[in-house]
Amino acid sequence: METQTQENASKAVSISGIDVGKLEKELAAMWQPAQNEDGTVSEAGMTRVCVVNLVVYAAQHEDRAEIDKLLDEVTEQTPSRAIILIADRDAGDAKLEAYVSTRCQVSAKGAKQVCGEQVTIEASGPVLESVSTAIEPLLVPDVPVFLWWKDIPHYEDKLFNRLVGMADRVVIDSLAFDHPHEDLLRLAEIIRTRPQFMLVTDINWGRLTSWRSLLASFWDVADYRARLDQIDTVVAEYDPPDVAHGEIAAQASLIVGWLASRLGWQFDGTAPRVEGEATRFTAQALGGRAVSIEFRGAVDRAGHDGLLASVTLRAGEAEFYVGMNEAGTKLETEARLSDKRQIERVLAYEQKSEGQRLSRELGFTMRDKIYEATVDAAAHFLAALPKPKSDT
Repeated sequence: METQTQENASKAVSISGIDVGKLEKELAAMWQPAQNEDGTVSEAGMTRVCVVNLVVYAAQHEDRAEIDKLLDEVTEQTPSRAIILIADRDAGDAKLEAYVSTRCQVSAKGAKQVCGEQVTIEASGPVLESVSTAIEPLLVPDVPVFLWWKDIPHYEDKLFNRLVGMADRVVIDSLAFDHPHEDLLRLAEIIRTRPQFMLVTDINWGRLTSWRSLLASFWDVADYRARLDQIDTVVAEYDPPDVAHGEIAAQASLIVGWLASRLGWQFDGTAPRVEGEATRFTAQALGGRAVSIEFRGAVDRAGHDGLLASVTLRAGEAEFYVGMNEAGTKLETEARLSDKRQIERVLAYEQKSEGQRLSRELGFTMRDKIYEATVDAAAHFLAALPKPKSDT
């Protein structure tokens, strides 16, 4: 199915505010059926579909063409009313303009097109504080509202909080965190202290689905199960994030947080040991068994910034391993019991675009309690780390 975006370049706005009624009229006009030369209505037309409201916040520096391309992919799976807010926080002059367009899926010749619609708002200066009042009346009633915050979450930001207040779910991407330690700690605090404020969907958590599945599959093998209940060492290796090279990548924190939350491990409070690219913690498993947890920065690989490289679980002489190949196209698992080594599986790693991953997340409206427990467990480790020194 080919994606085709139909644009309407007319503005329906004044500089002092958005005329919501005029915007709605512009959108309604787009849904009028096309006419043939003789004045009859064409059989081929557009079918208006809206299964979710998708509010997208993006900074002015974001590539508009990339956002449009991403939304084309989303429309293919999830037709929506998308409200795109392009914010220029550095500008001093007030600006508030809006444009409308449709996004359609074109199938066989003559078939009806399934279309969503889009309102793009450009805002800057003081009006950013109140732009949420222009967005709320544009939401289609009786369908879920997703807020995709395509930026670092600003938890004390009035605009962020107002948009979160009208959303059923908030989509973030912890891979983009420029301070992975601080940002995960603040996210954990919100989840812990204000659980009804923000139901979170993390695109980065979705990237770890195959990793979690493969690690969990070791427990399905009867010969391995007893040893996995005796894990004494975990090593999570990752490509250091370029923006915070000295910090543990969010993916590594999340995978260890997931293991800890699922297996009942608790951070024992011992100060972590930092040696070169390795940071070591000690956790306590059920029954009082000590578990050594090591985060290890790997050699930088192009295109792998902040991504998990491997996870190794050890239980005495037994070892269980999941790792990404050099090309980033396959996940490989290996199990070794004493001197017996067995290659388990080689799995193609599904390379999904950001739009495909976002579309997948729009299918979930319930609270993700496993993710929330994962973030909380990760925060217990990260809170013990010394705060990074200021550049100033």
